[in-house]
Amino acid sequence: MWDSVRRLGAGLAGVAALLALGPSAVVGQQPAPAANPNVYVNPLASAGRAAAPSTGRLGYGSLTPSAPSGLGYGTLAASYANPSLGYGTLSNVATPNPYAYGGYGMYGYGMWGTQWMMNPYQGYLMGAADLTRANAEYYSTIQQAKLTRQEAIRSSLQTRRAFIEEAEWERQHMPDPEKIRQQALERELNRARNTPPLQDVWDAVALNALLRYLITQQGLGAKGPSIPLSEETLDHINLTVGGTRSNAGLLKNSAELQWPLPLQREIFKEPRENLNSLLRTAYKSAASGTRPDSSILSDLRHNYDNLKKILAANVEQFSPDEYIEANRYLNDVSKAIEALKSASVVHYFDGSWKAKARDVAGLVQFMREQGLWFAPATPKDQAAYISLYYSLVSFDRGLQRVARDTSGESER
Repeated sequence: MWDSVRRLGAGLAGVAALLALGPSAVVGQQPAPAANPNVYVNPLASAGRAAAPSTGRLGYGSLTPSAPSGLGYGTLAASYANPSLGYGTLSNVATPNPYAYGGYGMYGYGMWGTQWMMNPYQGYLMGAADLTRANAEYYSTIQQAKLTRQEAIRSSLQTRRAFIEEAEWERQHMPDPEKIRQQALERELNRARNTPPLQDVWDAVALNALLRYLITQQGLGAKGPSIPLSEETLDHINLTVGGTRSNAGLLKNSAELQWPLPLQREIFKEPRENLNSLLRTAYKSAASGTRPDSSILSDLRHNYDNLKKILAANVEQFSPDEYIEANRYLNDVSKAIEALKSASVVHYFDGSWKAKARDVAGLVQFMREQGLWFAPATPKDQAAYISLYYSLVSFDRGLQRVARDTSGESER
């Protein structure tokens, strides 16, 4: 009886001792942990274990301990509680069945413990691939920049070619200056033929347009009708060389000027009388074959300018017709002074530039041979200019009629 009691007490005491030593005994019976297989962990570093509050199980690199297992998410190595999870488990649960709570390491993304971290070979190959890709992109960018530059150069050349082609096109389609001149002469001739304004006749514009055409036709051998001219008419025709504004028409009557009424007023007396005296002196020199002295010409211009200034300052004292008449006469005085300055002034008074002809054909021939043109008319010459205009128009129409008759005969 007592033997049985003693054996039961010894058994209970042993069980109690084993229970008291249970946790440390279990830990003592665990196998020693292996070296950390993570190649990115310093092999000389400590395991970095964190004790679990309940079981005390450890794992490499656990980040947060969990209540049931002692290890948290993010273990980097196999745990003692669940070694089948392998490397890279994100959950470590202590369970008899390693497949029950495999978490990401077992049936999750890891699958049988596939390591989630990059291994050295993969990193090397990915780095080499990135370097190769960057190198290819660099050369591709350089070549693309060169192609862009060539496109810019090509575009610049095309623009220059377009400018040149446009300039050539404009030159080809620009009106010919000579053609424009011929058209202007033709319009001037048509205007002269069809009753131009009297001012065109007095300014000799219409007369010269007709003369230019008649000289050309006469040079071609055209024969016109006989249109006689009176000597009185020719005496009032003023001639000059081409391209000059000089006109000695006012000096024909020994330089005795016939001032119009607006310029005979008292305000013009002093410069008017000075001009009369100076013009007579200059005329005597020119008529004797000598050019007037430069001091006389200077005084003439000075007194002329004074007359123009007085007229402009007192314009309100004149009616429009009076002002136009006075201004036109002063313009004739200016042309007479210019004629006195000319080196050929003596020809105005020695008879060289006097119109000499019996008819229009002879006058045209004389003007062509002497190289002369009609100068503007002075007030006393206006009637003669109108008479001469109609004579020139009649001769021109006769030339046209003869040309039509000749062309009709040739066609027959």
